[in-house]
Amino acid sequence: MKALFSSTLLVLSTFQSLDAAESIRTMAVARTPESSTISLKIAVPENDQVVGRPVYIQFRIDGYALGAASQFQRADEVVVTNMGQTVHVVIDDHPYFAINEPALDPFEEGGFYYDTSYKFKIPFGLKNGMHTVRMFPARSFGESLKGENTFAAINFYVGSETGSSQIDLSAPFITYNEPSDQMYLVQDKPVLLDFYVSNAELSPDGYKVRVSIDGKVIQTVTSWQPFYIYGLKKGRHTVRLELLNSKNKRVSGVSNDITQTITVH
Repeated sequence: MKALFSSTLLVLSTFQSLDAAESIRTMAVARTPESSTISLKIAVPENDQVVGRPVYIQFRIDGYALGAASQFQRADEVVVTNMGQTVHVVIDDHPYFAINEPALDPFEEGGFYYDTSYKFKIPFGLKNGMHTVRMFPARSFGESLKGENTFAAINFYVGSETGSSQIDLSAPFITYNEPSDQMYLVQDKPVLLDFYVSNAELSPDGYKVRVSIDGKVIQTVTSWQPFYIYGLKKGRHTVRLELLNSKNKRVSGVSNDITQTITVH
Protein backbone atom coordinates (compact mmCIF):
# COMPACT_ATOMS: atom_id res chain seq x y z
CA MET A 1 0.00 0.00 0.00
CA LYS A 2 2.85 2.39 0.90
CA ALA A 3 4.56 1.64 -2.42
CA LEU A 4 1.29 2.24 -4.30
CA PHE A 5 0.80 5.56 -2.48
CA SER A 6 4.35 6.66 -3.35
CA SER A 7 3.85 5.68 -6.99
CA THR A 8 0.61 7.65 -7.12
CA LEU A 9 2.33 10.73 -5.72
CA LEU A 10 5.11 10.38 -8.31
CA VAL A 11 2.60 10.14 -11.17
CA LEU A 12 0.65 13.16 -9.88
CA SER A 13 3.87 15.14 -9.51
CA THR A 14 4.88 14.24 -13.06
CA PHE A 15 1.52 15.36 -14.47
CA GLN A 16 1.70 18.61 -12.50
CA SER A 17 5.17 19.29 -13.92
CA LEU A 18 3.94 18.58 -17.46
CA ASP A 19 0.91 20.83 -16.95
CA ALA A 20 3.14 23.64 -15.69
CA ALA A 21 5.44 23.31 -18.71
CA GLU A 22 2.49 23.25 -21.12
CA SER A 23 1.08 26.47 -19.61
CA ILE A 24 4.25 28.47 -20.32
CA ARG A 25 4.11 30.56 -23.49
CA THR A 26 5.88 33.54 -25.02
CA MET A 27 4.65 36.57 -26.94
CA ALA A 28 6.80 38.85 -29.09
CA VAL A 29 6.70 42.55 -28.23
CA ALA A 30 8.13 45.55 -30.05
CA ARG A 31 11.50 46.99 -29.14
CA THR A 32 11.30 50.07 -26.96
CA PRO A 33 12.13 53.15 -29.10
CA GLU A 34 15.67 54.48 -28.61
CA SER A 35 17.72 57.39 -29.87
CA SER A 36 20.38 56.70 -32.49
CA THR A 37 22.72 59.09 -30.65
CA ILE A 38 23.17 56.84 -27.59
CA SER A 39 26.67 55.39 -27.43
CA LEU A 40 28.73 53.39 -24.95
CA LYS A 41 32.51 52.91 -25.01
CA ILE A 42 34.89 51.09 -22.66
CA ALA A 43 37.86 53.33 -21.82
CA VAL A 44 39.76 51.17 -19.30
CA PRO A 45 41.07 48.57 -19.70
CA GLU A 46 41.98 48.68 -23.35
CA ASN A 47 41.55 45.58 -25.47
CA ASP A 48 44.13 42.89 -24.54
CA GLN A 49 45.52 45.03 -21.69
CA VAL A 50 46.99 43.31 -18.60
CA VAL A 51 45.52 44.62 -15.33
CA GLY A 52 46.09 43.90 -11.66
CA ARG A 53 43.69 43.35 -8.79
CA PRO A 54 41.18 44.65 -7.92
CA VAL A 55 39.88 45.01 -11.46
CA TYR A 56 38.28 48.33 -12.35
CA ILE A 57 36.30 49.15 -15.49
CA GLN A 58 35.86 52.69 -16.76
CA PHE A 59 33.39 53.56 -19.50
CA ARG A 60 31.64 56.50 -21.09
CA ILE A 61 28.00 56.65 -22.07
CA ASP A 62 26.43 59.51 -24.01
CA GLY A 63 22.78 60.37 -24.52
CA TYR A 64 21.44 58.10 -21.78
CA ALA A 65 20.67 59.08 -18.17
CA LEU A 66 21.58 56.29 -15.78
CA GLY A 67 19.42 56.11 -12.66
CA ALA A 68 16.38 57.67 -14.35
CA ALA A 69 13.10 55.79 -14.63
CA SER A 70 12.26 54.62 -18.16
CA GLN A 71 9.10 56.43 -19.25
CA PHE A 72 7.47 53.77 -21.37
CA GLN A 73 4.26 51.74 -21.05
CA ARG A 74 6.37 48.60 -20.62
CA ALA A 75 7.36 49.86 -17.16
CA ASP A 76 3.74 49.25 -16.10
CA GLU A 77 3.54 45.82 -17.72
CA VAL A 78 6.59 44.06 -16.24
CA VAL A 79 8.64 44.47 -13.08
CA VAL A 80 11.15 47.32 -12.82
CA THR A 81 14.30 47.84 -10.79
CA ASN A 82 14.61 50.67 -8.28
CA MET A 83 18.03 51.39 -9.81
CA GLY A 84 16.38 53.03 -12.82
CA GLN A 85 18.19 52.88 -16.14
CA THR A 86 21.50 51.04 -15.85
CA VAL A 87 24.36 49.53 -17.78
CA HIS A 88 24.42 45.74 -17.65
CA VAL A 89 27.89 44.24 -17.29
CA VAL A 90 28.61 40.62 -18.25
CA ILE A 91 31.99 39.15 -17.31
CA ASP A 92 32.80 35.93 -19.20
CA ASP A 93 29.67 33.76 -18.83
CA HIS A 94 28.54 35.14 -15.45
CA PRO A 95 25.04 36.64 -15.06
CA TYR A 96 25.06 40.39 -15.52
CA PHE A 97 25.35 42.95 -12.74
CA ALA A 98 24.00 46.49 -13.10
CA ILE A 99 25.78 49.85 -12.82
CA ASN A 100 24.09 53.24 -12.43
CA GLU A 101 26.33 55.33 -10.16
CA PRO A 102 28.23 58.31 -11.61
CA ALA A 103 31.96 58.75 -11.10
CA LEU A 104 31.45 62.36 -9.97
CA ASP A 105 28.95 63.89 -7.57
CA PRO A 106 26.26 65.28 -9.90
CA PHE A 107 25.45 68.02 -7.38
CA GLU A 108 29.02 69.18 -7.06
CA GLU A 109 29.48 72.84 -7.91
CA GLY A 110 30.28 73.23 -11.56
CA GLY A 111 29.14 69.68 -12.31
CA PHE A 112 26.43 68.44 -14.63
CA TYR A 113 23.03 66.99 -13.87
CA TYR A 114 24.50 63.58 -14.61
CA ASP A 115 28.01 62.70 -15.63
CA THR A 116 28.76 60.43 -18.57
CA SER A 117 31.98 58.87 -17.28
CA TYR A 118 31.70 55.95 -14.88
CA LYS A 119 34.15 53.75 -13.02
CA PHE A 120 33.39 50.61 -11.02
CA LYS A 121 35.10 47.62 -9.47
CA ILE A 122 34.18 44.12 -10.63
CA PRO A 123 32.37 42.72 -7.55
CA PHE A 124 33.91 39.24 -7.62
CA GLY A 125 37.34 37.72 -8.05
CA LEU A 126 38.82 36.76 -11.41
CA LYS A 127 41.45 34.12 -12.04
CA ASN A 128 44.72 34.96 -13.76
CA GLY A 129 44.50 34.99 -17.54
CA MET A 130 42.18 36.32 -20.22
CA HIS A 131 38.62 37.47 -19.56
CA THR A 132 35.86 39.10 -21.58
CA VAL A 133 33.64 42.00 -20.54
CA ARG A 134 30.43 42.86 -22.38
CA MET A 135 28.36 45.95 -21.59
CA PHE A 136 25.14 47.54 -22.84
CA PRO A 137 22.56 50.06 -21.55
CA ALA A 138 19.26 48.74 -20.21
CA ARG A 139 15.88 50.22 -19.37
CA SER A 140 14.61 50.24 -15.80
CA PHE A 141 12.53 47.18 -16.75
CA GLY A 142 15.64 45.34 -17.96
CA GLU A 143 15.30 45.57 -21.74
CA SER A 144 18.62 46.06 -23.52
CA LEU A 145 19.15 48.89 -25.97
CA LYS A 146 20.03 47.48 -29.37
CA GLY A 147 21.38 50.46 -31.29
CA GLU A 148 24.51 50.36 -33.41
CA ASN A 149 26.78 51.93 -30.77
CA THR A 150 25.20 50.66 -27.57
CA PHE A 151 27.14 47.40 -27.13
CA ALA A 152 30.79 47.29 -26.10
CA ALA A 153 33.01 44.24 -25.55
CA ILE A 154 36.73 43.69 -25.03
CA ASN A 155 39.14 41.00 -23.88
CA PHE A 156 41.61 41.75 -21.09
CA TYR A 157 44.10 39.89 -18.92
CA VAL A 158 44.30 39.68 -15.15
CA GLY A 159 47.75 39.24 -13.64
CA SER A 160 49.55 37.89 -16.68
CA GLU A 161 49.10 37.55 -20.43
CA THR A 162 48.13 33.89 -20.43
CA GLY A 163 45.26 31.83 -21.81
CA SER A 164 42.72 32.71 -24.46
CA SER A 165 39.18 34.03 -24.51
CA GLN A 166 36.28 31.59 -24.47
CA ILE A 167 34.28 34.08 -26.55
CA ASP A 168 35.33 35.01 -30.09
CA LEU A 169 34.17 38.62 -30.34
CA SER A 170 34.45 38.57 -34.14
CA ALA A 171 32.19 35.52 -34.56
CA PRO A 172 28.40 35.27 -34.11
CA PHE A 173 27.41 35.17 -30.44
CA ILE A 174 24.57 36.07 -28.12
CA THR A 175 24.57 37.71 -24.71
CA TYR A 176 21.94 36.57 -22.22
CA ASN A 177 20.16 39.49 -20.56
CA GLU A 178 16.73 38.79 -19.06
CA PRO A 179 15.10 37.17 -17.19
CA SER A 180 17.50 37.29 -14.27
CA ASP A 181 17.59 37.28 -10.50
CA GLN A 182 18.57 40.95 -10.65
CA MET A 183 14.84 41.56 -11.01
CA TYR A 184 12.21 40.70 -8.37
CA LEU A 185 10.03 38.64 -10.71
CA VAL A 186 6.42 38.07 -9.71
CA GLN A 187 3.85 35.52 -10.82
CA ASP A 188 1.11 38.02 -11.70
CA LYS A 189 3.17 39.88 -14.31
CA PRO A 190 4.73 38.65 -17.56
CA VAL A 191 8.48 38.03 -17.38
CA LEU A 192 10.70 39.83 -19.88
CA LEU A 193 12.86 37.67 -22.17
CA ASP A 194 15.69 39.64 -23.75
CA PHE A 195 19.14 39.03 -25.21
CA TYR A 196 21.74 40.75 -27.37
CA VAL A 197 22.83 39.43 -30.79
CA SER A 198 26.32 40.18 -32.14
CA ASN A 199 27.75 39.53 -35.63
CA ALA A 200 24.61 37.76 -36.82
CA GLU A 201 21.11 38.48 -38.09
CA LEU A 202 18.17 36.36 -36.99
CA SER A 203 15.81 35.12 -39.71
CA PRO A 204 13.68 32.06 -40.51
CA ASP A 205 16.37 30.71 -42.88
CA GLY A 206 19.41 32.06 -41.03
CA TYR A 207 20.53 32.32 -37.42
CA LYS A 208 17.95 31.63 -34.72
CA VAL A 209 17.77 31.52 -30.93
CA ARG A 210 16.20 28.48 -29.29
CA VAL A 211 14.50 29.19 -25.97
CA SER A 212 13.96 26.42 -23.41
CA ILE A 213 12.33 26.81 -20.01
CA ASP A 214 12.61 24.12 -17.36
CA GLY A 215 14.06 21.73 -19.93
CA LYS A 216 11.31 22.17 -22.52
CA VAL A 217 11.77 24.01 -25.83
CA ILE A 218 9.29 26.89 -25.79
CA GLN A 219 10.14 28.74 -28.99
CA THR A 220 12.71 29.22 -31.73
CA VAL A 221 13.18 32.96 -32.21
CA THR A 222 13.78 34.25 -35.75
CA SER A 223 13.65 38.01 -35.13
CA TRP A 224 15.65 40.09 -32.66
CA GLN A 225 13.17 41.64 -30.25
CA PRO A 226 12.00 41.23 -26.66
CA PHE A 227 9.39 38.70 -25.59
CA TYR A 228 7.02 38.30 -22.66
CA ILE A 229 6.94 34.94 -20.89
CA TYR A 230 3.56 33.98 -19.46
CA GLY A 231 2.66 31.15 -17.12
CA LEU A 232 5.72 30.95 -14.86
CA LYS A 233 4.61 29.78 -11.43
CA LYS A 234 6.21 30.77 -8.15
CA GLY A 235 9.54 29.07 -7.53
CA ARG A 236 12.80 28.37 -9.34
CA HIS A 237 12.99 28.03 -13.12
CA THR A 238 15.77 27.50 -15.65
CA VAL A 239 15.98 29.50 -18.87
CA ARG A 240 18.27 28.28 -21.65
CA LEU A 241 19.23 30.21 -24.80
CA GLU A 242 21.03 28.57 -27.75
CA LEU A 243 22.24 30.27 -30.91
CA LEU A 244 21.50 28.09 -33.95
CA ASN A 245 22.85 28.37 -37.48
CA SER A 246 20.88 28.09 -40.74
CA LYS A 247 20.95 24.29 -40.41
CA ASN A 248 19.50 24.48 -36.89
CA LYS A 249 22.80 23.33 -35.39
CA ARG A 250 24.09 25.04 -32.27
CA VAL A 251 26.86 27.56 -32.94
CA SER A 252 30.00 26.74 -30.96
CA GLY A 253 31.06 28.93 -28.04
CA VAL A 254 30.21 29.10 -24.34
CA SER A 255 28.11 32.23 -24.89
CA ASN A 256 25.91 30.46 -27.43
CA ASP A 257 24.51 27.89 -25.01
CA ILE A 258 23.76 29.58 -21.71
CA THR A 259 21.41 28.55 -18.91
CA GLN A 260 20.43 30.74 -15.98
CA THR A 261 18.23 30.04 -12.99
CA ILE A 262 15.59 32.56 -11.93
CA THR A 263 13.13 32.87 -9.07
CA VAL A 264 9.50 33.90 -9.47
CA HIS A 265 7.82 35.22 -6.31
